[in-house]
Amino acid sequence: MGFLTKTYQTKLGKSLLIREATPADAKQLLALKLEYLKDTNTIPLFDYEYSNTIKEEGELIQNLHRQSNSLLLVAECEGDIIGNIDLTGSWRKKMQHTAMIGMGIHTKWQNQGIGTLLIQNVLEWSKENKVLKVLWLEVYATNLPGISLYKKIGFKESGNIENFFLEEEKYIDKITMIINL
Repeated sequence: MGFLTKTYQTKLGKSLLIREATPADAKQLLALKLEYLKDTNTIPLFDYEYSNTIKEEGELIQNLHRQSNSLLLVAECEGDIIGNIDLTGSWRKKMQHTAMIGMGIHTKWQNQGIGTLLIQNVLEWSKENKVLKVLWLEVYATNLPGISLYKKIGFKESGNIENFFLEEEKYIDKITMIINL
């Protein structure tokens, strides 16, 4: 099931494409991920821990594209990839109806509604998908804007693990959120 490219206006009036990633996006996508991982306090991964090469990033894009319960979308403005969202469906038979969401936005483009557009497009695609029934994500308990966004979209908190993340010498709880399609 393919994804149809959509065009939106950003809060600053720029044209924004939401489209499915292709292997040709690997270099830009990798650069984007390394940029938003650099100073993040909401993603449990340091930039130096993300070790994909451009070739491996291309393979990741292809692998997600091949899975009927997975999707990788990018947000593009004036030819630059400024955000991404991946929906990674489980390969296990008993859990194929589930998929995990991961998302990142370029630091210069955060708080402009791009995350909302990405997650809304993943939800629309997932509702049309014949396999998927449950989407889930994990979020830092301190990421109040993220939690607010997910709740606004319809996600519900379904679990909490205390002290799961260690960020700048402070322990932070992990919240798991789900939405039933």
